[in-house]
Amino acid sequence: MKPIIGITQGEPTGIGPEIIAKSLQKSSLFRFCTPIVIGEPKYFRSLQKKVTIIPPLAAHSSSYGALTQASRLCLEKKIDAIVTAPVDKQRVSKEEGLVFLGHTEFFKKMCEKQFNHSFHSTMFFISPKEKLALVTTHLPLKKVSGALSKDVIQKTLLNVHLGLGALFKIRAPKLALLGLNPHAGEEGLLGQEEVRILKPAIQWARQQRICVEGPFSADSFFSNRWQLFDATIALYHDQGLGPFKARNFHSSTNITLGLPIIRTSVDHGVGYDIAGKNKASPLSMIAAIEWAIQLAKHKRSLPWGQNNLL
Repeated sequence: MKPIIGITQGEPTGIGPEIIAKSLQKSSLFRFCTPIVIGEPKYFRSLQKKVTIIPPLAAHSSSYGALTQASRLCLEKKIDAIVTAPVDKQRVSKEEGLVFLGHTEFFKKMCEKQFNHSFHSTMFFISPKEKLALVTTHLPLKKVSGALSKDVIQKTLLNVHLGLGALFKIRAPKLALLGLNPHAGEEGLLGQEEVRILKPAIQWARQQRICVEGPFSADSFFSNRWQLFDATIALYHDQGLGPFKARNFHSSTNITLGLPIIRTSVDHGVGYDIAGKNKASPLSMIAAIEWAIQLAKHKRSLPWGQNNLL
């Protein structure tokens, strides 16, 4: 059977509804999946005769309600994967009266509530050229160093190692870990994180037969060295995504590793500046749907919660 892919509306006053509608004009997608749009029907009138539209949960704002509905459907195994359009984190936080940091953190909490089990989620970006993971996600820069620990690095390395094997069928993947400080700390001269945290985590990973090298100085790594590895692990948001998006902006997809569900996303924001002008490119949304289809086929092999390494 074709996988059922749930696509959430995102911020309705942004470009989410537009890129969803444009993506679902691509008839080839229907040969490989059954798409379902989760959002307010009034934003998808052009699709109502083509796809099923499921409204958001009424107890919440439309963006958050769509995510909550999608999570429920996926955890109840009524859909096989979730594709998310971009949301406005500040607006969701204000409307819901909570701190909404992003999709990755949201789905982590929903899975933990469902399974009564802790998960370590990893934000993972893929393109035809490269793959990149983030150790920390949506944190102010001043909080990054304090959020790093040997345990967090180990769990991220393990997620990427297992994800590349289970979802991408890469045997013995080769990983690169970036340093935090200039020149990867210069052996402690420019910072202690590499000595205290990163190198011990690398040593642990190698003991678990996870192939990882580093820590590398981020300023020179992205010139050409990244091409030698199956995935790069960056320590914070802009360290990795600055160079990654410069090379892959319209062809990259955001995937959540470490959770017992498949979730992919576009790799851009809500686009208020071009919303309603028919200027938004659907390429990242199409890529996210195509990846969701491919990864849903490997859903039964999801490894998280099954290992005893940590």
